[in-house]
This record gives sequence, C-alpha cells and structure tokens, in this order.
Amino acid sequence: MPVKPFRGLLRRQPGERTPEAEPERCLSCQADLRESRLYAQYKVCHACGFHYHLTARERIALLADPGTFDPHDEDVSALDPLDFALRRPYRSRIIEAQRRTGLAEAALTGTAAMFGREVVLAAIDFGFLGGSIGVAAGERLARAFERAARRRAPLVIVYSSAGTRMQEGLLALMQVPRVATAARALAQARVPHVAVLTDPTTGLAYVGLANLADYLIAEPNAVLGYAALRVVQAVEHEGLPEGAHTSASHAAAGLVDAVIPRPDLRDGIGLVLDVIMNSYRLSPAREARVRASGHTYRAAWEQVQLSRHEGRPTAAEFALGAVAPFVELRGDRCGTDDDSVVAGIGSLAGQSVVVIAHNRRSKTGQSWVRAAGLRKARRAIALANRFELPLLAFIDTPGFEPTLENEEAGLGAAATAVVRELLEAKVPTIAVITGEGGSEAAMTFAIADRVLMLDNAVFEVIRPEDAASILAGRPAAAQDTREVAERLRLTSHDCLRLRVVDATVPEPADGAHANREEAIRLLRRALVSHLVDVQRQRTGRRLKRRWKRYRELGPVHSSVRGKLERRLAHLAERLTELRTRVRRRGQRFPNDDVPGIPL
Repeated sequence: MPVKPFRGLLRRQPGERTPEAEPERCLSCQADLRESRLYAQYKVCHACGFHYHLTARERIALLADPGTFDPHDEDVSALDPLDFALRRPYRSRIIEAQRRTGLAEAALTGTAAMFGREVVLAAIDFGFLGGSIGVAAGERLARAFERAARRRAPLVIVYSSAGTRMQEGLLALMQVPRVATAARALAQARVPHVAVLTDPTTGLAYVGLANLADYLIAEPNAVLGYAALRVVQAVEHEGLPEGAHTSASHAAAGLVDAVIPRPDLRDGIGLVLDVIMNSYRLSPAREARVRASGHTYRAAWEQVQLSRHEGRPTAAEFALGAVAPFVELRGDRCGTDDDSVVAGIGSLAGQSVVVIAHNRRSKTGQSWVRAAGLRKARRAIALANRFELPLLAFIDTPGFEPTLENEEAGLGAAATAVVRELLEAKVPTIAVITGEGGSEAAMTFAIADRVLMLDNAVFEVIRPEDAASILAGRPAAAQDTREVAERLRLTSHDCLRLRVVDATVPEPADGAHANREEAIRLLRRALVSHLVDVQRQRTGRRLKRRWKRYRELGPVHSSVRGKLERRLAHLAERLTELRTRVRRRGQRFPNDDVPGIPL
C-alpha cells in the first residue's frame, strides 16, 4: 500500500490526555510497528492493515485541509438531564471523560475545507463514554445538519459509537427523530451527506443516524450493525461465520456503498463530493445539424445473435466506458446487492449524471434482474431527483429472474415503482438499449425522455426461440425461430419505425464486439448530443412530452375507421376459413393463387 504525505494532526487541546505509549508490535499480527510510516501517519498496520482507533480530532485532521477546521457548538452540553446516579454519579463520569479527552461531548462538529471545498465536518469520539449518543451529542449533530443546509456545504460525519447513552434514558433515544428532523433541511437544500462508519458503529448510531446518509463508506474490519458483537455472539449459539457483522459482510449485502482503507479515505470522500456537486452543464457551442445514422441491414435472427455475442460489451461496460470517473452505489439498503444491476454517479463529458446499467457478466454469474436490483435502481432515481442530475439507463438483460424467491422478494411492487418513478422523474432522462432488451425487465428501465438503441441491439417482448416453441407447441425448428424473429419486429430499425425508440446509434461494421473502444466512443458522442438537446427543454414541457409519448404509443383507431377495420378483418378471417374447408374437400377455390386479401 503506498504511503501518502502526512498532513499533520491538530494540536491537542488543554486538558486533553497524552496518548498512551505506542505499541511496538501490532495487536493483530505482531508485526513490528516502530519503523512503520503507515502506522505513524494513519495508525494502520503496514503488514495486516489493522486499523487502530483515532480520536475525533485525529479523524478531522486526516480529512480536512491543514489549519482549516473551525469548531462549532462547543458550548452545547447536558451534564446530567436525569440526575442519574448508581454506584457512581453520571455527572462525575462525564467530567472524567471531558478531562481525559479534552472534549465537552462525544460529538465534535465544525466547518473546514476539503480539497478547497467548504464542508461541515463531525466526528464521534469513541474515547468519550464509548462514543454514545446523548442529548448534547444529538443537538450538536442536528445543528451540523442545519448549518450544512444554510451554507449549502456538504456534510461529512465520522461515526465511532457504541450506541445510546443509557444514563440519559429515553431522552437519548429520542435523538434519532431530533437529528432526522434537522436532516430534512439538508435534503431540501439538495446538499450531499456522506457518513464514514468506523470500528465500532452499533446501536442508535447505526440504525438511526448513519443510514440518513446519501453515501455510506466503511473502514476495513469495522464492527457494524444494530447489536454489539458480544450480543450477536451470545444469540447465535452456533457461532458467527468469519467476517460476520463487519464492514466486509455489510458491503457484500449492499448495506454500505464502499469499504475504503484509511489512507485512501480523504480521496474517496473527495471523489464522491466531486461527482455529486459538479455544477457544470453540457451546452452546444453552436447549432449542430443532426443526420440520421446509417444502418447495417441484417436478418432479425442474426441481429439477435449479435446482441448476445459473448464478446459484446455489457450495458455496464458501455456505461463505465462512457461515464468516468464513476462512484458506485452498492445495494438496496435492505440487505441484498443485486450485481446484475450497476448504479452510481459519474461524469459524462464533464457533467455529473446518475447511471443505472445492467450487467450480464456479474460476479455471481447472474444475468436476470431481481427485485433487489430494482430497489437499487429506485435508490439511484431518488438521488438523481434530489441532486437534480440527469439519469442515464443502459439496458441489456434477458428479463426478470423467473424464480419463486424473486417473486416473494417483491418483484411486482418494485418493478411498478420503478415505472412510476421514471415517468415522474423531474430530471432529464435518457435510456439506451445496448444489447438484448428482454421483455418486461427492459421495458421497466426504458422509460425516458429520449430512448436510443444501438444498431445491432434488439428489443423483445419475448425471446424468439421461446415464442416459436409456444406457437408450435413443441421445440421450435431453426427456420421457425428465424421467421418468428422477423415477425416480432424487434430490431433497432423496426423499433424506430414503431416509434418505440427515438434514434439508433451506429456500431463498428462487424458489431460492437469487433471494436469495443470505437463502439463506446460512438455511444458517448450520441449520449452527449441527446443530453444537450433534452436539457434545453423546460421541466414542465419535458414532463408533458414524456407523458404524452407513453400515453399515445401504439396506433389505435376509433369511430368509423375502427368499425370498418374490424369488419374487414372479420371478413378476411371468414374467407380464410372458407378457403381452408374447400381445400380439405379437394376442390379449387376461386383466385386460389392469390396468397391473401390485403386489408
């Protein structure tokens, strides 16, 4: 792990205790720490990566630009709201903690700069009664939220807390709604909130405060969760698996967005704030003449096979190639991370955008979309609305996972919610079908102000081979599959004629798999062009156009024309039945050489 220059810690305040003698060997792996620059700078073992505890001031010093931290609300305190005394007065414990740490309370809050950007910083000091949250700490955190909203400065909170200050009773417990009420102002101001979870973050700090954040970062090997580790071990009689109740298990379950080692933490937070708070917006230098792209005409079944080509970039690979840098959102905050759906915030040609993309080649080998992936998409849509960032959806999926487990996980409700939220999204939205857009799963994500489709992509109501088998009542022959593929009108230019998509995007001559870099470059150019065009429209007008588009999609006829069309169709059907009966009798039907009656 590379060692970065040390930025220095804040000076210790009068009354703050001198740190105990530094250990000569790592408590985890027994490595010699005396010559370790990594330990000296970050309190991290150079051999095993074990992260030692830091004080609140040390936390802030590692994040803030040197000399920029200005503490606030140091006069906010509540020594003993319940006059609690059992064996030893609570008041005397508070006074002892104040003398030992040099802090008046567990929460240290203030303003600072990070990479030159003003931020509101807060850190919970585990050395102050286990970092427990009481009335004073809750009030300080609430004021930090309100200050960040007033100054429109992002809020960064570092947690290291065992939970509720039990000596303050229900008053301590009620700090959750107190802070959540203050957090409303930050949400309304559209200012980001990043939380860093360190060892340990449990109890009230985890279930009531940390998860208010837009983006959750954890340090490696931190104990995280509602219950303390000893409580979980006592309940789980069979013992805990290795890594359980830690940042690693939370990342695997999609409960935190990233696990970042302490030396990289400042840079990681800076990147998150950069992509969320980027104020640049794409606009054209001059009016550009847009010409329709060419099309390589292929048989529909051949195009289906190209869309599934194993060398073709997935939608996620197209997205990450076009949008960089990229900060990924992990999971649905409900305990599952469906990695067949990738979501996050990144930069397209300098403008920040929110991305949702399918990933056919996920780490789990899962290509079907699950309910958890839909909930992750909803989280991304909510962030796009909150921070007023355009939303880009990249579609390449065979469909929803057809399992009972997926059904019972809330697939129907989650899919309906995504459709509703995409229709109502106030930000510009663009969807692009990059490969095989399969049935309801593709439709769910393909609701946008502008829908694009790569030249060799397909958009299917059902996979052609499945449709052919259903129609034939048996495994379909290759010829039947090819014919059904043509009849389903699923190619990019079929979709363009049907007005299901707005434009096609060219590919390299032999397909995207033949030249991935060129394919991504062509898609990036199209995305920039269409995003500039969509952003010109006012929000109200853009929403009305979106609603009108889907309200009127698909031709229907009414009144006289509708009646005439139905009668002609019924007449043609009767003539076909009559012709079939006559042929069965071995007779020749008049005009039998005519293949059919055109409507």
